[in-house]
Amino acid sequence: MLTFIPNTAHYTEVLSRVQSVKHTLWIGTADIKDLYVEMGKEKKPFLALIAQLIRRGVEVRLIHAKEPGPNFREDFDKYHVLFYGLRE
Repeated sequence: MLTFIPNTAHYTEVLSRVQSVKHTLWIGTADIKDLYVEMGKEKKPFLALIAQLIRRGVEVRLIHAKEPGPNFREDFDKYHVLFYGLRE
């Protein structure tokens, strides 16, 4: 089944559910950005959430077409588990 998810619905329909992933998460996007999400009462980099999932044993793959921007790369470097934990 395919579902069209427009505009801000991406947060409520997709990103807010990422925290509850138990086994495998694949994310495909043309342009990966430095995104912040709500984690508890705070807003943190989406990469902090991805790092948390990897530490819990979730297999995570990020598939993107463009080179990430400098803000994304800066956040990526803060979470060492991402370097070895993301799947090719």
